[in-house]
Amino acid sequence: MIEVKNISKTYKAGSELIKAVDGVDLKIDQGEFTSIVGHSGSGKTTLLSLIGGLTKPDSGTVVIDGTDLWSISDDDLSEFRNLKINFIYQFASLIPTLNVLENVMLPTAFSKSDEPFEDYARELIEMVKLTDKVNSFPSQLSGGQQRRVAIARAFINRPEIILADEPTGDLDEETESEILGLFHNMNENQKITFLIVTHSTDIARGCNKRYRMSQGVLKSE
Repeated sequence: MIEVKNISKTYKAGSELIKAVDGVDLKIDQGEFTSIVGHSGSGKTTLLSLIGGLTKPDSGTVVIDGTDLWSISDDDLSEFRNLKINFIYQFASLIPTLNVLENVMLPTAFSKSDEPFEDYARELIEMVKLTDKVNSFPSQLSGGQQRRVAIARAFINRPEIILADEPTGDLDEETESEILGLFHNMNENQKITFLIVTHSTDIARGCNKRYRMSQGVLKSE
């Protein structure tokens, strides 16, 4: 489903060149639950961005379901991402003028599906235990509640792949456990493929495939 071949990405910081991703190979089959563990600055967030088609590699290829992401037009790439992939970022990035329901439904504005999404949005909001906040605005929510809205939003388009960057970073231990349970439920029942980058070895232990990243190099554990 996801096949990464020898991708690299280098950034310039002043006069210094930093190789954020260094010749990474990675293969993830449909329905796998995979983690990448690494310290801050190890390159794991850059790798996630490369796999998701948000950042173009300097070299190498990213192929998802047989499509080479960097061989298609920008418009086709945007449509492909909307159909196949969704992201959970380190920060919730909610729209402050939209309530919880509207924020969860926001990605559907770009969908070509005729599906009525509101019922599913409410179901997702219930899954992340925010039913009583459905009409609340981000400023009325705690940081952990905002993160749960962002997690619900990631599933609204029924993606085949979830790319998650520290998805439980600001959640308490109990809520983290509940969210990871939701992820596993989505993985088992909807066959969604998960790739999670994290610094948490506890999260990694719950994945059926694990990698460690250091100085841009990815190694299987």
